[in-house]
Amino acid sequence: MDAREDFIIFRNYGRHKGFYNDDNYLESLIQIKYTDFFDEHNDDEFPYYAAENLLNGSCNHFAVSLKNICNYNVYVIQEIKNRGFHAFCQIYKNEQWYYVDVRGITSSFDEFINGIKTFVGNEFTIRSMSPDDLIEWEKDFNYNDEAYAFAEAMIKKYYNYYTF
Repeated sequence: MDAREDFIIFRNYGRHKGFYNDDNYLESLIQIKYTDFFDEHNDDEFPYYAAENLLNGSCNHFAVSLKNICNYNVYVIQEIKNRGFHAFCQIYKNEQWYYVDVRGITSSFDEFINGIKTFVGNEFTIRSMSPDDLIEWEKDFNYNDEAYAFAEAMIKKYYNYYTF
């Protein structure tokens, strides 16, 4: 069994699994290539070379794919003063909230927010995704189909990283 599939207790209070179990989850995500799942794209502007893009830049595609595959609720954590945001899913299980994105699942909000602080700053709100969010996210973006396909392929390959 893959060690990433197990919840690991850390700092005596939190639990996480998936790429959170790696020493450097960002490096792990960079190592997973779009071409591991699909043919190379011949467009110089194509943004999906590695799974890291599903954390930084297309978190919304990953969160919506989690919703579609796992039936999770999508939330948006957004800066109050600017437009920075991060889309993710939340699960409430055994009287505990868990935060889910391409990194995996964590029960620690501090661990979750630490990896996305550059997008949401110090003052933020958290709210459910609205239908308008989805429209806004997909507007003027040329690679929605590829982004969803990449996210879905990641979730299916590493399904146990994102589920209980």
